[in-house]
Amino acid sequence: MITYIILFLFLASLSFTDYIRTPSIYRNVLLVSGGTFVFMILWSFASLRWETGTDWNSYYDTFFYFSEAHVINFEPGYVMILSFVREYTSNYTIFLAVFSFLCILLKFSYFYKYHKDFFFTLILLFYCYYFADIFAVRQNLAISLTLFSTVFIIKRKPLFFILFVGLATSIHYSSILFFFAYYIYWSKISDKKFYYLIAFSVAFGLMGIGGLILDLFLKALGLDGFIGAKINNYLNEDSEVLNTTNNPIVMYLLGVTKRFLLIPIFIYVKNRSEGKFPYLQGYFNLYMVGNVIYFLFAKDLAVFARASVPFLLFEIFLISYVLFYFKAAKKKMVFVFIIMMFFSWARFSALVNSYYDLYVPYNSIFDKKIERTNF
Repeated sequence: MITYIILFLFLASLSFTDYIRTPSIYRNVLLVSGGTFVFMILWSFASLRWETGTDWNSYYDTFFYFSEAHVINFEPGYVMILSFVREYTSNYTIFLAVFSFLCILLKFSYFYKYHKDFFFTLILLFYCYYFADIFAVRQNLAISLTLFSTVFIIKRKPLFFILFVGLATSIHYSSILFFFAYYIYWSKISDKKFYYLIAFSVAFGLMGIGGLILDLFLKALGLDGFIGAKINNYLNEDSEVLNTTNNPIVMYLLGVTKRFLLIPIFIYVKNRSEGKFPYLQGYFNLYMVGNVIYFLFAKDLAVFARASVPFLLFEIFLISYVLFYFKAAKKKMVFVFIIMMFFSWARFSALVNSYYDLYVPYNSIFDKKIERTNF
């Protein structure tokens, strides 16, 4: 755990530089050198891990014993990546290096291209929310692709957007709803309508009608065959997990409470910033739709709530906007930054504790070699 704490403190310190006035030449040097250094650290952790992280056995076995029988439950895009790497090597560490490189690079590229002002803050939040893809599985790569597809929403290039979301969906089917992101991003939806949507989705979520909505949605899209069977398998596995972990209603209400605390803050900054942040409204639209999906399905169909993750990713951008909004008022900025650091640590602690035995301690390929030598 001490390794994760040191990394958190390092990223927190680096993120504070986003809010200090620095000559542009020094800022650019810091962005390039600091960004590259952090990328190499995270990539090394992701590439060299061994028997650490969720679903290790299933992913390792699928790669090592690569065959039609082992890949039958995986999406075709992911199987193609497996097949490509497996053609040259059976070394799983090399596969992790390739896979994590794609996951992290796509996100870093987007952060750097569109948000240099709070680049390191995004990396910190990326770490606290998603472990910075150190323990990446196929949905992590799919989310990297959906995030990068946002470039083509901003540039209004729908064909490229469809291509990237299609690639993401071929790697993890939960990305399929992101096809609607192009329309959602540019929609003019009032705050009042969002409040109504959130209220109804929470009410329906508590009533447990998510399953009916899911069936209707899959049938409407003609996806009640293979994908429907796959989702049902996920649901069966998910119900077993729910029976052995915390009360799903309590966890659901905690998730609702957290979002109900953040949403008014985001709305306040959005309405007061007076167009200072060109992408804020679009990000907010995507985030709110992600919440609607989450509220509808998280209680009873937690696995389907995964479809909300590509949308909810934009929460880290909205938090960064909040911090940047208070940058001009130094006293307020320091106070808000301290609160956000506590919030980030709380978020990171919850992330680690969700699967503590799988994350702690961090084991690397070198630990594996030592164990074999001792044996």
